[in-house]
Amino acid sequence: MSGNRKLDLLVTGFGPFPGVRINPTTRLAKLVAARLRLSGLRIGTAILETSYAVGLPALGREIDAAGPKAILLLGLAARARNVSVELFARGRSNPLHPDATGKAGIQRGAGLPKLTTARPQAALAQLRHLGIKSRLSPSAGRYLCDASYAAALRHPAMAGRPVLFVHVPWLKPAAGVRPVNRVARFRPRPERLSAALAAIGRALAIQGR
Repeated sequence: MSGNRKLDLLVTGFGPFPGVRINPTTRLAKLVAARLRLSGLRIGTAILETSYAVGLPALGREIDAAGPKAILLLGLAARARNVSVELFARGRSNPLHPDATGKAGIQRGAGLPKLTTARPQAALAQLRHLGIKSRLSPSAGRYLCDASYAAALRHPAMAGRPVLFVHVPWLKPAAGVRPVNRVARFRPRPERLSAALAAIGRALAIQGR
């Protein structure tokens, strides 16, 4: 959690959910925050429970307490073959995809879709600059990722401030964990991806000043 100080940037990730025992965005959010703190920025992290009843209210309380100037949200797209910079939050949920508590979300579409308040093209350019396979995406899915994006964009404290959601695929495992010929080439290395995301986060913090 970030405490009561006003933050330059809040970085969020998610915990486990059905089919995903260890969510890589938990580690990734912490890596990004650690990189950014070295530059003197006030950075907070929030690892959200992947549930509608707990995770979404926790995000709202974190924003209330920390008053971040910008937010970078990270989520796992387990079947993706690239990093996706999400353009919209659409407020859709899929009753066939239960959250970590076994509950399904309720679709709330009023006032949606919401367009990111960040600069997605610049974020995409930063990812590609470091050789990470990436794209712009028009939909953050129909799960907690989309719901959290919508919640952050709708939060009164974030009016006029940059909010961006980035979906990541599975990351490359540490050397020796799995034979090289059994690791998909499109999987990004945690160190390289965290460096790119830290650069994106720094740009968000500057934009939010």
